[in-house]
Order: sequence, then structure tokens, then C-alpha cells
Amino acid sequence: MEGNDKEWAALASRAIRGLLVRKGVSVPRLASEFARHGASESARALEGRMHRGTFRFGFFLQVVATIHADYPPHWRQAMTSAGNWDARASHLFQAELAARPWLNWVEIGRRLASISENWDPDALSAAVSAGDFAATLFLQCSVVCSFQGIELFVDQSDLCEAARKGAASLVEIPRPKSDRA
Repeated sequence: MEGNDKEWAALASRAIRGLLVRKGVSVPRLASEFARHGASESARALEGRMHRGTFRFGFFLQVVATIHADYPPHWRQAMTSAGNWDARASHLFQAELAARPWLNWVEIGRRLASISENWDPDALSAAVSAGDFAATLFLQCSVVCSFQGIELFVDQSDLCEAARKGAASLVEIPRPKSDRA
């Protein structure tokens, strides 16, 4: 991973592992529950993905639903909508944007770039429309677009700190002037 990606992945990892701890669900039990719902994945594979923080937002929503974790009330429509988990992730992201009509893909891309996350607006739109985006993107957008409710899963102060580190990486530190006379 490059730049600040590790920071965001660590937050995604903490969010999902924190859910399991709060609900008293082990990774093997999660794997068993997934299998019961037709999604077979080994406990080892789940543990690796969750530890790395490299999972899609649809997977995060699937875990939330599978372990019956609380989620923000305004997520209900997306969480109970038809379709697979990627479709639900897309629905949720687009609902967040619909609540903020001043945002468009160009503006979201600009805001993400301010924390050192570079997205082409067309690629961003396509990824969200397909539900093919990482949980880290949703975390990043919750900071730069003021999505509400993510603090149920990760502290707002930690999200802001990751964003601050990303923004700081964009600032060139001035070198001291030489003592040439």
C-alpha cells in the first residue's frame, strides 16, 4: 500500500473487528453464519481480509447484517433493499450523496484529493454505481463529505486524524534557507 492507504485500511480493520468484539462473534462463527446464508468463506480467509482492512464496503454491510449489529437509522432502506451486498453498498453511497445535492463526482474527487486520495470523477462514479468500492473509500468520504453515522463503527477523531495525515502529505515542507552570503 502506498501513502496513507495503510492508515485508512487500519481504520477499516478496526471498525469491522470492533463490531465482532462488541457483538461477541468470533471469526469462525461469522464464517459459519456466512455459510448458513449461502456465502462460503473460510474463517482464515475472513480473518486475513479483516486484518488487512482490504475489503469492499458491501462486505462490511454484509457483516453488519449477519451479526445483527446496529447501524445508522438512515441506512435502513439500503440495508433492507433487494440485490446483493455490492448493490446495497451502491444504494447507500448514492443515498448519502442525494442528501447532499451540492456534491457531484468532480467535487467529491476534489475533496478526496485534498486528503491525498486521487480519484478520476468518472472512475469514482462507475465504482460507486457498481458497488465496487473499498470500505476505506466510504470512510474517506464520511470525512470529506460529512456522511453521518459512521461514528457507530469508528471514532470521528480517528477518521479526521487519517484525513489530516493525508492532507499533510500534500504539503511540501519548506527547506531552511542556506546561509549563503
